[in-house]
Amino acid sequence: MSIGMETLFTTALGLQAPWEVSELKLDTGARRIDFEVRYQSEEMACPACKAPAQKIHSRMQRSWRHLDFFQFEAWVHAEVPRVRCRSCGKTSRIEVPWSRPGSHFTLLFEALAMSLCQTMTVAET
Repeated sequence: MSIGMETLFTTALGLQAPWEVSELKLDTGARRIDFEVRYQSEEMACPACKAPAQKIHSRMQRSWRHLDFFQFEAWVHAEVPRVRCRSCGKTSRIEVPWSRPGSHFTLLFEALAMSLCQTMTVAET
């Protein structure tokens, strides 16, 4: 059985529809892997008032540092959808499932950082 690389990494990143890895770029010289993630729908519920079936108004490019994959620095990139709600009139950006609002790190990266902070000692100066 053959599985596409995008499908494999969609599963490895824990993404669920309508999110999926649409492209990945591996730079062995820089030891870096970049995942392009796409929201595969043209409408969504309004993030502000939850009104269903709102058309996506625009998308904003964002990037997040993720845990390393195979000793390669990993980054997640996505054009995050925004809707202009016909019900409440607000323009709102969706929250991505892999990160806190406003963070430039994935939840898994933050969890690793926090666990290291708890276990590592800090030298006094």
